[in-house]
Amino acid sequence: MENKTKYIIIILCIFLQLFVYSCKVKEEDPQSTQVPLTEQQQQLVQELNQWLSPLSASPLELTDNELSALDGLRDAKIIALGESTHGTKEFFRMKHRVFRYLVENRGHKAFGFEADFAESIYFNNYITKGEGNLRELMLNRMHFWTWRTNEVMELLEWMREYNTGKAADDQIHYYGFDCQFTDLQPALILEYLQRTLPDLRDTAAPVLEEVEALSSSSYQNMSEETYNDLKSRLESLQDELIANKDLLIADSSPGEYEINKQLINTTIQAIIVKYEGANGINGPDSRDTFMAANALWIADFFGQDTKITLWAHNGHVARDNSYSVIGAMGYHLNEALGDLYRVIGFAFSKGSFTAVGMDQAGNYTGLQTHEITAEPRNDSINFLFHYASHTDFVFRLDTIPPGSQWDNWLDSRRPFLSIGSAFNGNLSNYYRTIDIRTHYDWIIYFDNTTASEQVL
Repeated sequence: MENKTKYIIIILCIFLQLFVYSCKVKEEDPQSTQVPLTEQQQQLVQELNQWLSPLSASPLELTDNELSALDGLRDAKIIALGESTHGTKEFFRMKHRVFRYLVENRGHKAFGFEADFAESIYFNNYITKGEGNLRELMLNRMHFWTWRTNEVMELLEWMREYNTGKAADDQIHYYGFDCQFTDLQPALILEYLQRTLPDLRDTAAPVLEEVEALSSSSYQNMSEETYNDLKSRLESLQDELIANKDLLIADSSPGEYEINKQLINTTIQAIIVKYEGANGINGPDSRDTFMAANALWIADFFGQDTKITLWAHNGHVARDNSYSVIGAMGYHLNEALGDLYRVIGFAFSKGSFTAVGMDQAGNYTGLQTHEITAEPRNDSINFLFHYASHTDFVFRLDTIPPGSQWDNWLDSRRPFLSIGSAFNGNLSNYYRTIDIRTHYDWIIYFDNTTASEQVL
């Protein structure tokens, strides 16, 4: 009787294991879906399954060995990490994990964010010197809700922990390369000049105080004469800073001097972007051009051989020039660096994400969690990713062999899901037809995502 009981238990265990395995295969098997794939789509999925590198765990639990596939990017000076929404937990945590890998294994020195440079000074001071309370800084200093999340907080806390006890030269840094605000630069610049060259501080105060008082609506009513005068006065201040470089460095440091010069530079950039945007003069194009220059500034700030990582939307990091009239940030970085600039795009098909809502008239309806439950568009790249053998994976695009089904299929531009900071619920508006291989070098894909969490 005892032996019979053992046999029954063994048989039940085997049955349970087979059941669990069959469920997993069903979940991963593209043929298990009720949505029919054409013969060509089946062939494309079969090819894709041979090349992808599966992600077996949630992002922060991935091992270095699982991320070693990224060593193909080891020589890049700048590695840009994109995102197909501005509010996805898995994207944010994966970027955190990739950056950690690049810091610990490839010597990356800084994480550049699609965020205001002036605001980033406060966060860099936190992660390098422990200044301030991180939650309060995120609530009071971060301009964009997109980064004011628990996932970014986790990253910044890790950066602070990594830096603790390290010499200044061995620390990592956080800097913003965006240029859309002018409210935080004036106080930082004036404080620096008060410590180093009070006479120049008195000269700078009137124009900086004027800049600090500007609101977004100010640019809609600003005359061209006022705009040119304001820009000219800031450029004169920048010239004064350069002329007094030796005196300023003597009372501070070369690094402090360069940071304050960049604060003035990003103030000028923001005024240009705001004014051009308010008057319909290629505002987005200027912004991306400036962001590329600022990203290069971050890399050069730490020395010619420095390697850095960037965090921005898929559209901004794309290498080709189809994003805008004169190209996205990634296009300009690719022009400047060639093979030393590498891009990882991020993709998904279903699940939830955070974004500002929009009604049918195009009016914003506030920050909210959105969810996609529909199948991906059946002629899209996402559709093929959705039916791959693994739900989450890394796909190195240069592994696609010439003459393969994928090589031939990608000869034509294909729809690719891309959602920014706002979403109106109509998915057809968010599939951009692109040449994915000229945009990105790699893709990191999560089939079903969850929304980022706002810091409260």
